[in-house]
Amino acid sequence: MWHAATHIGTEHLTRLLSQLPALMWSTDTGLQVTSRYGGVLAVFGQEPGAVDGPSIGEFVDSADLETVVAAHRAALRGQATSYETRFRGRTFSSRVEPLVGSSGEIAGVVGFAFDITDWRRTETALRESEARLRTIIEIEPECVKLVDRQGRLVDMNPAGLAMVEADSIDMVRGLQIIDVIAPEHRAAFMDLHRRIFDGESGALEFEIIGLKGRRRWLSTHAVPLRDGSGAVQALLGITRDVTETRRAEEQLRASRTALRSLATRQQDIREDERTRIAREIHDSLGQALTALKLQLAAAQDAASRESPALGHRLAETALMVDDLVKIVRRIATELRPPILDQLGLPAALEWLAHDFTRRTGIRCEPTIMPTDDVISQELGTALFRIVQEGLTNISRHADASQVQIALGVKSHCVTLEISDDGRGITEAATTGPGSLGILGMRERAAALGGVLEVAPRGDGGTRVTAWFPPLPATPSGGGAQ
Repeated sequence: MWHAATHIGTEHLTRLLSQLPALMWSTDTGLQVTSRYGGVLAVFGQEPGAVDGPSIGEFVDSADLETVVAAHRAALRGQATSYETRFRGRTFSSRVEPLVGSSGEIAGVVGFAFDITDWRRTETALRESEARLRTIIEIEPECVKLVDRQGRLVDMNPAGLAMVEADSIDMVRGLQIIDVIAPEHRAAFMDLHRRIFDGESGALEFEIIGLKGRRRWLSTHAVPLRDGSGAVQALLGITRDVTETRRAEEQLRASRTALRSLATRQQDIREDERTRIAREIHDSLGQALTALKLQLAAAQDAASRESPALGHRLAETALMVDDLVKIVRRIATELRPPILDQLGLPAALEWLAHDFTRRTGIRCEPTIMPTDDVISQELGTALFRIVQEGLTNISRHADASQVQIALGVKSHCVTLEISDDGRGITEAATTGPGSLGILGMRERAAALGGVLEVAPRGDGGTRVTAWFPPLPATPSGGGAQ
């Protein structure tokens, strides 16, 4: 609980926190709230300051109560814990840490939370937009067909039936697909068919002769359709009439380019916002906490002579401020590591590897080769975020004991490789509904003209490899911004 002697510093800190979509609180060892500050309080009609007695459970929805209490109890055992929770329709990203007294004992819990409700809504809106795009693609007037290993037609959608001039699927199911292809293109189609059942994918333009004699030029893209065990079950082909849909194809290509540009712009906006928030937290809140600590030190010196008990309380308060400074620095670093802006990508990757080892116990060895200043600020940020996401995936899913990060220039391309010795990844895991992190890494690479691949290693584990064309370095010498 804040003492009256620190009233000026407390008011300053309260004003700063009230400007942020954040909440800071403390509890005693019985998980009774002893103080609360932050701009979030106004949303719920609560006043900041010291409080006496309400349980931490009164500030969380009942569905999340078990998670919140478990996190606070872990903090009482000395273990800092992060979690997400909800309260009255808002979502918060939270972290609690032990509150250590002057003699080293754990006297309670201190917590810090950010309101991420709007960010979650934006994320949901983006997912809904992607779902709408998928639906549009599915209902486009293109032929979708399945062909078995013997070259027989298994299924075809109405658009495809119209292309081959069939009135129903019963007319062509079991038909040798080669029979409707013009003779001069049959050899190429059979080669494509063979490659698909060898596990490859391919594209081909060819001419067909419909059941009623009409000739059409078609462009098809075929991929292997796998069953649950990974075996190729059929050829899945997507085919369009090139002569009649050229304009639609160009419009679709433009639409996809615009969507990628939009996704890239959203990434840029989010990166700028993370940088701005990190700097504001580090500069404004960090300076305020430093000033508060200096005031506490002065007050403690004065009180130790006149009132030893008061000096002891001020010392405890100073320790609370030290903990809060650490929390603020950690949050700012997670949003945007300052080393990336100050010393550039190589130093940032060294720091990221060291921090990953410290947090997870997984040995991470970076190998940073000379890049001859070909990494621009934009590329440096993208590479850092790709490595960051890759390490997150490894810590969550790989069960690895060692990770290697390699950055360099090969064949006039900037290359990045993240390799682990974990359980490995399947092809389905790189494209399934749970692979949004990998999708984000690929989109970051594609936005800068790069290519990113995720594949299992031959000796176990997973390898993420990316290639980028060299981009012009910034005048500042290639530091990532």
